[in-house]
Amino acid sequence: MKKVLLLLVLVLALGLVVGCGDDAPADDVAPPDDDVAEEPADDAEEFDPMAIPENVAAMENILAIVTELGERLNAEDGYYGDLHDVVVANGNRQGPEHLELWEILYDMRVETGSTYVYSFIDGGGDYNEIIVDGLEPEDMDPYGYEYEKEPWTVEAFATGQPTVAEDAWMDEYGEGLQKSGFSPIFNSDGEISFLLGVDYPVPELEQYEELY
Repeated sequence: MKKVLLLLVLVLALGLVVGCGDDAPADDVAPPDDDVAEEPADDAEEFDPMAIPENVAAMENILAIVTELGERLNAEDGYYGDLHDVVVANGNRQGPEHLELWEILYDMRVETGSTYVYSFIDGGGDYNEIIVDGLEPEDMDPYGYEYEKEPWTVEAFATGQPTVAEDAWMDEYGEGLQKSGFSPIFNSDGEISFLLGVDYPVPELEQYEELY
């Protein structure tokens, strides 16, 4: 009986020792340091649209199209630029000058399989203005319709050379993903009258959401 009591006392004593040890702070745990800031994560690598071969191929294709169309218009020694200047001076789409320009842009759109072919001028400030729209009359953007300038149009106006957008955009009227190219058209004084714009379908780029 004494042995049983002694064993019971030892078990209780051991339990008290273990229990006290759980409440005691561990010597090897360092207190939190509020002054230590977390190291910033590495910056994500900047997206390079020119690293996508399909994008580069699409840009080259559209550049070839818009360059060829621009050369056709410019081959007439400023004739189409002068026509366009008259349309802008009139401030509307009335008159034979607009009709002639509309017909040639309409034919260019159909010939090349482009979604849109149009002309626009620098509207000043942050916007360009659509003048001639090569769609059916019921589908045209209004005369003088404004849209925000982009680096590619600014570059074309500044350099007098064709440009192509690096990015793409999804058409809101269900025509799918598009890429745009621009070619300066000159009048008989050698000044840029307008930019010829071409929006071309690029379904092959829909897998690259970074582009649009």
